[in-house]
Amino acid sequence: MDAEEEKRIIGDLLKQRRLSYSIEVLDVQGDKCTVRNNFGSTIVYVKKGDTYILEE
Repeated sequence: MDAEEEKRIIGDLLKQRRLSYSIEVLDVQGDKCTVRNNFGSTIVYVKKGDTYILEE
């Protein structure tokens, strides 16, 4: 993953999920994206179409 793709993913997540905190992309595997927020929590989002939802 290059810096441009990481920036796009972060922008999409912040806009679509309306997150009020910063995130860092840790790993992308297919349609799953693992991120860490500025509180230290690790969250996995799954991309469905053009939107990201929390992994169940």
